[in-house]
Amino acid sequence: MYDTCSTEIALLMEYCGKLVDAIMYIVNVVFSFIFSNIWLTLLFWILIINFMAIFLMKKDKKYAEENARRIRESTLLIVALAGGAVGMYYAMYKYKHKTLHKKFTISVPVFIVIHFACITYMLVSSFIV
Repeated sequence: MYDTCSTEIALLMEYCGKLVDAIMYIVNVVFSFIFSNIWLTLLFWILIINFMAIFLMKKDKKYAEENARRIRESTLLIVALAGGAVGMYYAMYKYKHKTLHKKFTISVPVFIVIHFACITYMLVSSFIV
């Protein structure tokens, strides 16, 4: 009985090791593909940071309704400045949160303009060179 159990555990461990190796290989291929091109890297970053901005705004709205400890405004603005301005703007009006604060109604659209200007500059300069 003991030998059968230890054999099954050994087979399970071997199977788990192969499964982990396969997952790591797939992750390596995906990340190698994403980070092999500056545009894919930028797209990946923008998607992740915008989903994070939406999540943070939704969470902060929930905290506000529950009178719980809130997410700092500076944190929200840093996420918007880091590339999440479009997601932040979307979440502001979807969840009706921070829409009366001048700090957000002015800075988030300005961040969007700055981001599009930077991306446009990168696109134009990459085609000229």
